[in-house]
Amino acid sequence: MTQLFSILLFLFSSLTAYLISVSSYSEFIPQIIAVIAIIFIFISLFKKHFSLHLIAFIICLTVFYTQGFNSPFFFLIYFLLFTVAFQNPPSITLGLSLILILLLSQSLDSLTSLIPLLSLLLITPLSWFIGKQYLEKNRAEDNISIDETNVLMWLSLKFKTGICQIIDNCSELLSTPLQPTQKDQIKYIKDSAKSLLNSSEKLKDEVDKQSDEET
Repeated sequence: MTQLFSILLFLFSSLTAYLISVSSYSEFIPQIIAVIAIIFIFISLFKKHFSLHLIAFIICLTVFYTQGFNSPFFFLIYFLLFTVAFQNPPSITLGLSLILILLLSQSLDSLTSLIPLLSLLLITPLSWFIGKQYLEKNRAEDNISIDETNVLMWLSLKFKTGICQIIDNCSELLSTPLQPTQKDQIKYIKDSAKSLLNSSEKLKDEVDKQSDEET
């Protein structure tokens, strides 16, 4: 799903919730929330898919229905923004924040309502920053995983093949007539190659074990 499409879905869900709350269908909002909640549970359990857009619709509908900035459920907007920030690029979080600010600003009716508006304006850059840091952390972990895979492939293929070739060549040389000093040098090379091979196997096992623990 592209970032623009995700922002449009959040716009659709938020705007739909707002329009329902100011329409003649507002008296059926509790029933609508119940139906959407059942759909959300069904999707989460059977489709193994967690829809943030449905959650956004339910939260927005609840807040808009209970007087927007004056709603006792307004704190759910904060949870929504941080949840979106931890699972999406910062641009989506920023887009959703701006959408909510524009729609909720329609419920401004007193100076008291300015307090949650100001808090939302302050929360927006904070959630954007947290989302950005979270994505950078995930990106760094992915890069480490890729590097780890490359190291394991190098140890398993190129390094092991090269060391085994050195050991085989040394064995062949030792089977030929050589001077004592030459044999000693070749034995030293062979033993060193075997030691490197054993060290690489231990390193590979340690990396595999660490990867299994992290997953």
